Amino acid sequence: FGLRHSQLTGAYMIGTLLAAIPQPYIGSLMDRYGIRRVMFINVILLGFACLFMALVPNLLLLFLAFFFLRLLGQGALSLMANNTLPMWFQVRLGTVAGIMNAGVAGAMALIPPMILLLMNQFEWRGAYVALGVMVWVIMLPLMLLYRNRPQDVGQTLDGRSAAESETAVAVEKEEAVLASKAASFSLREAQHTRSYWILLLLSVAFSMIVTAIFFNILPLFTSQGLTEANAAATFTTIVLALATLQLLGGMLADRIQLNWLAALSTVALTAGLWVLSQTSTVLHAQLYALLIGIGQGLFGAVSNTAWVRYFGRAHLGSIRGSVSMAMVAGSSAGPFIMGATYDLFGSYQVSLNLFIALLIPLIFATLWATPPQQGK
Repeated sequence: FGLRHSQLTGAYMIGTLLAAIPQPYIGSLMDRYGIRRVMFINVILLGFACLFMALVPNLLLLFLAFFFLRLLGQGALSLMANNTLPMWFQVRLGTVAGIMNAGVAGAMALIPPMILLLMNQFEWRGAYVALGVMVWVIMLPLMLLYRNRPQDVGQTLDGRSAAESETAVAVEKEEAVLASKAASFSLREAQHTRSYWILLLLSVAFSMIVTAIFFNILPLFTSQGLTEANAAATFTTIVLALATLQLLGGMLADRIQLNWLAALSTVALTAGLWVLSQTSTVLHAQLYALLIGIGQGLFGAVSNTAWVRYFGRAHLGSIRGSVSMAMVAGSSAGPFIMGATYDLFGSYQVSLNLFIALLIPLIFATLWATPPQQGK
């Protein structure tokens, strides 16, 4: 398109910021109509968004394409995927979420080479057409199998069949006891707890910082005397560490306090940023990648379990919708902050130090992100 870098990143940032705004509303639709129905419509629209991206002729429509892709993809579809597991699992939620996130890490390793292959074969516009068709071909048949809740297929939380219990009455009584003990916060009630805001800020920080690093990793490495090949090699290490810690973190989330796990994930991300700021050798680069992967993996375990265990399932769509809005907005601001400080100071060191300074207080704040008590 002959765009300047600031025009491209500016369109990306504004489109992403606007895409963040409807996320709480999408979450409320999930609570009202069920995830399956909303996801079905979202998948159809996401396919069309990919086709629209393949046709954009100028900056204005490129901005609109960014908006639709971020709204329907990273925003809404991720929100619905992340809200599915809490509807089906309770005791084993952390472990199952770890398995899911390990699959996400595997996709991070496989999808970029696939997209590169599509671009080499069909150029970038043809690649977007192929991606849109793949969304429909893969996701729409899965919608025939998808169910909102275990009760829809005669099961209960954690995969227990009603027939496996002594009597259906006993199962119902047990579920009633669990429900009475579980918290069930509305969005407004959750926003009156300190844990909501601490976890929200942590989610935004991870989204903003990790997106900023990945968006600028090639020029960042070359500015420190390393090569683009060195930068690309770090993604393999990140994916391996992420997949491993997703599984381990999921099991830990079922066994230890989530606020301590959140603090540990933030320490790992902070250490990774500090190593990145000092990176001048391949060994430093791989250490940065290892720490970033560990931090992301542990944080994924916290993110997939804390919201439902702290605030319940009744309004989970609305609550996580508000979090998704903040995270998508954060992811839009991160690359722009990093690029703007580089233009001003001629170095990425300033933005890395800024991110580290942001994370250090959050390490200690996460220790106070304990399960809230309703009505207090």
